[in-house]
Amino acid sequence: MVESYFQIEKLLEKLGSSAYEELLLFCGVKNDLQKLKETLTTVKSVVLDAEEKQIHNHRLRDWLGKLKDACYDAEDVLDEFEVEDLRRQVMKQRSIGRKFHNFFGSSNPIAFRFRMGHQIKKIRERFDEIAKLRGEFNLIERLDDHRRVVHKEREPTHSFVLSSDIIGRDKDREKIIELLMQTSDSESETVSVVPIVGLGGLGKTALAKLVYNDQRVEEHFELKIWICVSEDFDERQIMTKIIKSITGQN
Repeated sequence: MVESYFQIEKLLEKLGSSAYEELLLFCGVKNDLQKLKETLTTVKSVVLDAEEKQIHNHRLRDWLGKLKDACYDAEDVLDEFEVEDLRRQVMKQRSIGRKFHNFFGSSNPIAFRFRMGHQIKKIRERFDEIAKLRGEFNLIERLDDHRRVVHKEREPTHSFVLSSDIIGRDKDREKIIELLMQTSDSESETVSVVPIVGLGGLGKTALAKLVYNDQRVEEHFELKIWICVSEDFDERQIMTKIIKSITGQN
């Protein structure tokens, strides 16, 4: 019921961060950035009222649908900014940059600046149009209600685990490590993925942590990355987490 509220809140949080402001200023969209934040704040103030009243108003439901779609598209654009920023940081680190140059590719800064500046302007104009339409529904500002809104997300996992807490998984751990470390002249026989499947609560994540933190794995692989994939699957977010793990960012 409050999905739109949190979408806008998330966008405003990103747009207010120094990292995004620097990137957006680099793309020459300072005015668009400020107008976008003002428009989002205005729309956010009436979203909770709109969410409640949409049950009896199909036009209001359509308006909220357009708002949600615009928020998703805006998130995609901002994610591109973040990925580009992190990509540049990775490429600056020579040892990592050489290894991942083919993976991340190269980017023309002039083309990126032009393309992203154009996209931000389009997003801003889109939200402006949505904000204008809100006047048709006599919506009431309900900013004070945000304190009663609770938004729970799945807690992300981390790679740390005490081996003493895990009992009876030695054979499974050894088998997985054996698969990971085996080499072959045939590329088709080299293990790229080792899935760990089973019912919830069987300790799949704990087993993965045991393998990840094993000293043999530490010594065998030059680079290790641990990320948590949430139920809300997002390729850009996953890529961002991977790059942050590589660069050592939180």
